Amino acid sequence: MKKIVILFFLLSSALAGFSQREYSYHSKKSSEKYFVSLGYGMGSARWNSIFKSTDFYDKDGAVINSGDFKFHANSPTRNYDVNVMAPIKRIRIGLGIDFEFHYITKLKIYTKEGEDYLLFDEGLRFDKIYLQTEIPFKFDTEEKYSISLNMKMGWFGYTNVKRFNFLGEKPFPISIMATSGVMFDYELYPYVYAFALPNLEYKFYDNSGLEAPVEIRHHVFSASLLFGVRVDLGKFYN
Repeated sequence: MKKIVILFFLLSSALAGFSQREYSYHSKKSSEKYFVSLGYGMGSARWNSIFKSTDFYDKDGAVINSGDFKFHANSPTRNYDVNVMAPIKRIRIGLGIDFEFHYITKLKIYTKEGEDYLLFDEGLRFDKIYLQTEIPFKFDTEEKYSISLNMKMGWFGYTNVKRFNFLGEKPFPISIMATSGVMFDYELYPYVYAFALPNLEYKFYDNSGLEAPVEIRHHVFSASLLFGVRVDLGKFYN
């Protein structure tokens, strides 16, 4: 995680330097904002998962199920997010990191014998690093509020998993995410904005390329509301 944080700040510094050079030939506009954001979010997630040629364990290490099966589950989520953005032409691009917590209490399991419910007790955290693009609906505006389309793509790791083999044994599986939402912000004080970002996200996890014939695959769909504060640091240097 320390490496992710260091990489995030190195890339954000490079992004800011590039963006300053991009706009060095003309005066700043009110729409050219260099944001640093801090947010907290809440939501829910839906898991559609496949296990093949492997054992599924409880938290004490006992085998619950062997072979092939599928399961569905729901989990509440909460997020802690920090990101930076800078203007390039008429859009904003940036980088971010997000820590997303899940807690699963029940699974609906599908096997050859039929389907059944299983009480389950698993909490985990996804550690996400992403690229993002924000497209304002009105780029050149003097209004205190703005509305933008926000899109993210990135990679995630995981920590705090109790159960052996819930996400596989080998490091570096395929783990990608994509998010889309609408950003609403309002200027509370000069250069300080409150924001709300309702969004939808899809995560794909697959370890079959590393642990074949074992296959553990997760499709996680989530909806959440992220809200917080972001500051336009660019104005402090003008």
